[in-house]
Amino acid sequence: MHRLRLPFEVRGQVVKLGYGATVWISGVMLALLVMLEWYSRLGVSLGLLYILPVVLAATVMSRAQIVMAAIACAALRGLFVMNESHVEQLLRFSMATMAYSGCGLLVAEISRTRRVVFGHYARLRAEQQLRRRAERQLRLLAESSPAAILTVARDGRIVAANRAAEDMLALEPQGVLLGKPVREFLPVLHDALSVSASIGSMRTSTSTWGRRADGSAFPATIWFSVYGSQETRHLAAIVVDVSDEVREREYAHFEDLHKYNRLLAGAVSHEIRNLCSAAGVVSSNLSRHPAMQDDPDLAALRSLVQALLELASFDLRRQASPAISPTRLQTLCTELEVIIAPDWADIDGEVRIDIPADFPPVRGDRHALLQVLLNLSQNALRAVAGRPERRLCLGARLAEGRAVLRVHDSGPGVAHPEHLFQPFRPGADGTGLGLYISRALMSHQDGQLRHLPGSDGCCFELLLPLALPDESVHD
Repeated sequence: MHRLRLPFEVRGQVVKLGYGATVWISGVMLALLVMLEWYSRLGVSLGLLYILPVVLAATVMSRAQIVMAAIACAALRGLFVMNESHVEQLLRFSMATMAYSGCGLLVAEISRTRRVVFGHYARLRAEQQLRRRAERQLRLLAESSPAAILTVARDGRIVAANRAAEDMLALEPQGVLLGKPVREFLPVLHDALSVSASIGSMRTSTSTWGRRADGSAFPATIWFSVYGSQETRHLAAIVVDVSDEVREREYAHFEDLHKYNRLLAGAVSHEIRNLCSAAGVVSSNLSRHPAMQDDPDLAALRSLVQALLELASFDLRRQASPAISPTRLQTLCTELEVIIAPDWADIDGEVRIDIPADFPPVRGDRHALLQVLLNLSQNALRAVAGRPERRLCLGARLAEGRAVLRVHDSGPGVAHPEHLFQPFRPGADGTGLGLYISRALMSHQDGQLRHLPGSDGCCFELLLPLALPDESVHD
């Protein structure tokens, strides 16, 4: 390998930089031959030596230049041939020209072929080096990846796997996974490889359950593709164990359910207290009547009302305030747009977000704020349906040392704004608790949710305290 590389590099330098020097050396050789024949008066012919300058020049000259050099050498050689007729000189000149041209063209083709061979060899070496470098990088990427990477052959057996795959499937020692059927661990990949044989290539993702070597199950998200022809069909997959994500999501759902249950219980207890207060007033009025003062049924009724008041003593304001952290409204509204944009696109609606990039962060529960904005956007989506202009605008400003996030839609507005935040109002969509719970969520984080009457459409404002300068922001 090293013997071939060195001549090619030297040859490359000659071809690139030594054209003039090669022609000059050939000319010097030809001049020396002429001088040698002129002054030495040798009795032998030196015609064979005239091939040398032609051969040397042929390594850098074109075909036409080689023929011209051969003619020049044959003509110079003919100057030193005496006592020959014109026919003999012409024949000698023709034969010498053909001999010199043939040798020069032969050397030129050999040199050109040699350059082509070394060029191919150099490109092949470069491609091999690039391929090895890419293989090393891919191997390093696969081995250092926290996600499991698998390659499955046509028969369903694993032919390649990184370290993360073996750790995920609880296999020791390293390399034991190779050759095992993928059906034992991820049956969906075996099914996909079987199904794709009839439908061609496949590139998709799925969420499924896998099994480890010890028999335990785990949730997984898989991105895979099937490639190759019928005989060389393979499947490449990236597998991620989402056990932690599922656990965190379920815990978050449980906390949300618990929070909303408390809010619902607070709303119900509030309505019960109102009814019990009215019943208490009626029972007090009845107790003032002389005929009813000693009535045992009235006394029992008053006891029942008092017990019901104690049962409905659940108060939302007595709940402990949740831990809140700084949040950027730009990131929050961008996340909201990602969630609601498809629904608004279905009705040819538009979602506009106008929040300055340098807007200061606020103090609030990110998840609770997102729930409030989702409730307002869903109400706006129902309100603008069927109207010629369907738009939802979100903007932020500073007012009196607080952040004000404005949510404005192009709907018909609210007919009875005085009933907006009251629970269980007749005519409200669903249970009528959406805005009631949204206001409670805002009040629990030192915020406020208010409606602005009199504007076109429906407009709400979320008032939030600004984050302290020394607090770290969680995007």
